[in-house]
Amino acid sequence: MPAKVWPAREQAWELLNRYTKNPNLVKHGLAVEAVMRAIAIRHGDDVDLFGLVGLLHDFDYERYPEIGQHTIEGGRILQSEGFPEKIIEAIRSHVTENNIPRDTLLKRSIFAADELTGFIVAVALVKPDKSLSQVSPRSVIKKLKDKGFARGVNRDEVYAGVHGMDMELDAFIPFIVEALTPLARDLGLNP
Repeated sequence: MPAKVWPAREQAWELLNRYTKNPNLVKHGLAVEAVMRAIAIRHGDDVDLFGLVGLLHDFDYERYPEIGQHTIEGGRILQSEGFPEKIIEAIRSHVTENNIPRDTLLKRSIFAADELTGFIVAVALVKPDKSLSQVSPRSVIKKLKDKGFARGVNRDEVYAGVHGMDMELDAFIPFIVEALTPLARDLGLNP
């Protein structure tokens, strides 16, 4: 059976940049896209589908940051832009309060990739040389225990996300670092 043809990445990129002006949120979309693509490759799944979900998962956050609006308003926008329900539902599923079962690898992956990817980038940014190569499972786990570091990251969701991927945290961290390394400079990091 031929692979499903999804909306073009260029369309998703334009949409992300139309709704998101904060460069750090754009970088976050790129980072999560890279991780999602790596997860799809690892599982032999649809790389383009996973990438689109990663790139767009927070595209509406700057305009609609409130729970109850974030991903709901974005879903309406995506629908009007012709994006399929599979992408919209996966994006909505990464917000716990939407109560969407994470019953597919795609939904579990975006939930797992979102918080931990952002956290790993934050850990790299506080390294003296801002280097991903200096980010280890030990350094990330130590920062996860420091509630004062990256306060906006929900630690319970990090652990639940990793659990849903059937991976250990100390294995998922280097997996994410490896996925991010090729675009380190685009993220304001060193490889």
